[in-house]
Amino acid sequence: MNKEQQKQTSKHWHEAFGTEALKDSYDNYLHDDFKAEFFNGKQVNKAEYIKQDQQFAQLLKPNRITVTEQVAEDDKVVSVMTWEATQVADMPGIPATSKAFKINGIAIDYFKDGKVIRHFPLFDQLEMMKQLGVISTPLSH
Repeated sequence: MNKEQQKQTSKHWHEAFGTEALKDSYDNYLHDDFKAEFFNGKQVNKAEYIKQDQQFAQLLKPNRITVTEQVAEDDKVVSVMTWEATQVADMPGIPATSKAFKINGIAIDYFKDGKVIRHFPLFDQLEMMKQLGVISTPLSH
């Protein structure tokens, strides 16, 4: 798989988040030995990731992730994204707000055998919580 194909695979997978089409097609994108590694140190395997991904998608509808830029090198693709969604149900520690948010993020995906084997996502969760009204921003002087 060349770099352009890796970029397309990452783009299609990220932009499918929260859609019905993704439910039955994770195997098209994720390697059997897939691991997601979050910046808080938590790691999950493929089965756990799919379960959490689908549960999270139900809390935020409609979902729309747009990949705006990508860079590929060796077996790695970095995607810059914008995520727009509305919180429709309680999230861990955040009661349902029915408010929309639009935030930026990145994901670093490593490939093996044409599929993502490691995934490092990072979105601006502080900005998301501000837009949901969960935390306030200090007034500037």
